[in-house]
Formats: sequence, C-alpha cells, structure tokens
Amino acid sequence: WTNKDAAAHSAVVAGVGQTPVLTQNQSGGLAFNAAGTFPYICGIHGESMKGTVIVRAAATPAPTQPPTLAPTPVPTARPTVAPTVAQTAEPAATASPSPTATASPVPTTVTPTPSVAVAAPSQQAPAPAANDTGGPSPLVIAGAALVAIALVAFALTRIKR
Repeated sequence: WTNKDAAAHSAVVAGVGQTPVLTQNQSGGLAFNAAGTFPYICGIHGESMKGTVIVRAAATPAPTQPPTLAPTPVPTARPTVAPTVAQTAEPAATASPSPTATASPVPTTVTPTPSVAVAAPSQQAPAPAANDTGGPSPLVIAGAALVAIALVAFALTRIKR
C-alpha cells in the first residue's frame, strides 16, 4: 500500500497482519502465504475505509537454464619423429687381401616423416585386466609377507637370550 492522502492510514487484514501507520507518500506491505480473497480495513478509520485483496497465486520464477559449458579443448600432441638411421655398407668380399684403397661409403640421411597422435579424454575407468580379481596387488602381498618374516625373526632372536 502507498498512502497518497494527507491523512495517516494503515491496512489491517484479519489473519494476515497490519501495516505500520503510513503518512503521505509512505508505503508498506503484507505477505500473503496462500491464494484467496482477503478483506481489509483502515487501522485508523475502521470500517468506513475498506477494500479487498485478491491473491491469485504465488509467482514462480521462470526456470533457469544451466549454463552451456564450452567443450574441453583437446591438447595438441607433439609429433613423433622417427630416429635417423644411417645405412652401413656391406663389406666387399675379396679373394686376397690387397693394399689397394677402397672408397668409404657416403652416409645416407633418412628424412623423418612426422606422425601425429591425438589423445582424447575418456570418462570411463580403465577395464580391469583379465587376471585382476580385485584383491591386493602382488607387491602389497610381498610387502606383508616380508613384514611377517621380520616379526618372526625378531621374536626368535628374543627367545634365545
């Protein structure tokens, strides 16, 4: 309610509440928790000033759409460069050793062909190995056995004394 009058007023709604006394250009309000028709009167002037509030329904906010997430960029993999392999010359078969000089082979350079591997992120957990029973790993079992042997050896050394 907003009082546009020079006189002070208040609104009284049975079962809901009462606004404070409102002087000219002051506003006040009440919260209605259910739909319905609610009569009200002026708290200062009584039944001579009355009205009706009609509450149709509580306003529901429009559903909000979840934000659109940008796709996760896939990192660019570095190209794998094949190693350079120098070719070696086959030894020449000679019938008899001779002091003649032979030409050394010219080294050949192999130009690497770049290859690109692309990795894509996966949401699945890796599948268990065929022999994986879900139990402790052999390393854990070996560690436990080593601790047990050490405890027995310690106990035996304490008994002999």
